[in-house]
Amino acid sequence: MRRHATLGLVLALSLLAGVTGCESLFSDDDEYLDREALLADYGGFDTTGEVEAFGDPALAAAYAEEPEYDDEMENHPDVRGAHGNGARQYMLRIVWGNIQRPDTAETGEPDCPVTDWSGSLEVAGGVVTVKRLIRFEWPRDHIVRPRWGPRRVAWVSHTAGHVDGILFKVIDVPDPHPTEIGNTVTITTPFHVVEIPLADLADYRDFIEIDECNRLSIVATEAENMGCPTGFLDGGWIAETDTSGYFRGGWISSSGGRAGYVRGRYEMRDGRRVLYGKWITASGAFGGLIRGTWTPAGGGDRPDGFFEGRWVDDLFIERGVLKGHYHVCGDSGAGFFHGRWKMLCR
Repeated sequence: MRRHATLGLVLALSLLAGVTGCESLFSDDDEYLDREALLADYGGFDTTGEVEAFGDPALAAAYAEEPEYDDEMENHPDVRGAHGNGARQYMLRIVWGNIQRPDTAETGEPDCPVTDWSGSLEVAGGVVTVKRLIRFEWPRDHIVRPRWGPRRVAWVSHTAGHVDGILFKVIDVPDPHPTEIGNTVTITTPFHVVEIPLADLADYRDFIEIDECNRLSIVATEAENMGCPTGFLDGGWIAETDTSGYFRGGWISSSGGRAGYVRGRYEMRDGRRVLYGKWITASGAFGGLIRGTWTPAGGGDRPDGFFEGRWVDDLFIERGVLKGHYHVCGDSGAGFFHGRWKMLCR
């Protein structure tokens, strides 16, 4: 309990002690107890640094740095022009296949057949470049080259108990003669076709369950703007009971690089669905304490659940927000999450 003093006593003590500035009226014990109470609101996670990947070699291996993709369309006049005219830019991350435990380097279900995910992404009213390939292990999996132009990308991808994916940058080129038809991006795979208004990519997610082996997850966010970082997070979402479990995975930059790692728990507390966590940088430095909520799967007949939250720094000042979806695959309790984060600019 905090100890309060009357105004007169405070003034008297200040004069006696010769205090000339602002000092805490609480003892060291009070400050310690106050900080412990705040940490309890974040599930007991602390603000200290950690060893890389929280000391988990499997997590570090699962998020080994992948090289940036060298897309010849970066030098196309339409792409260079779009970068310079103030057009809105979005990062679009798609993963597909056996998305069961992306927080490990191991493959998923061993009996999954080879599945052809070859497809395309096409932009109407904008341009697109490939920023990074995600876990394209098979030699025959590739971006179709030469590109057919800056508005369309095609790829060849096969999975069998593992995951592939691509990170794109999509730029919404302003139309000098606006029409009632908005600019869109169309994603085509053998199992799913979706058309998305480009303006929706600032906060977009989609999840499709194909069969027991194959799923498709799409998350998009606005690209970093005016020094305000954005990015993605994904990993394993492990159910221990119907209302509790844990998650762990990668904290990914908007360009697809390994920015760090995240881990946490979700549960019911006082009748509310809450989650707590912590993210760290790639070197293990403290990044933030996370607190948020989660929604169970099945709402609106969706096979995925939803989570969102905020994170604070070591002074408990709010620094960013995150949100995304998760899915538990079958009865094993193993599953995945995929989302986006955004740092708040002040």
